[in-house]
Amino acid sequence: MSKSTLESLPNELLLIIFSYLSSFDLCQAFLCLNNARIQHLLTSICHSFNVNLMHYDQLHLWLNSNQNHRNRFTNLINTVVFNDSYASRTLLEYWEKTFNGTDQFNVLFPSIKRLIMLQAEYCSYYCIQPILIPLVFSNNTLQYLHLIFKEPAWYYSRILSKLIVHRISVHTMILEVEQGMLSNIFSK
Repeated sequence: MSKSTLESLPNELLLIIFSYLSSFDLCQAFLCLNNARIQHLLTSICHSFNVNLMHYDQLHLWLNSNQNHRNRFTNLINTVVFNDSYASRTLLEYWEKTFNGTDQFNVLFPSIKRLIMLQAEYCSYYCIQPILIPLVFSNNTLQYLHLIFKEPAWYYSRILSKLIVHRISVHTMILEVEQGMLSNIFSK
């Protein structure tokens, strides 16, 4: 009887197994394998980095991990999702520090195409000046920005005016409001 290993599984089964893991868990588990076929499968998948799916301790360990391993993972990321969480704020602050001085080149997520911010009224303040401006005006790959607000409070108009003032524009920009108009606007 021959010995079966994970590497001997067909690509179709490996992709099914991969679909059950977050991009972070997938890369943590398989990125260091010395197997060209698995490496090729990993690089052929669109990866997203959803901070909501990570525990703060996991994020902290990853941020302090081997830079080469971290870079191999972040080079694969094309979508980053933030929300109003301590982990999101920590990653945003870390990301801001990684921009190279004067040229403002994005070294943490060099392949980012999509940036999604849930509860944007809370985390966009941390993002617009330090992250979006360098992303838009340096050698960037950002094509899609999606800001999701809970309601159209003053944060919405403030962030919209900051986007306009700083001339932040990407191919697709969506500013979404989950709950309709404020009731006190129509109370008169």
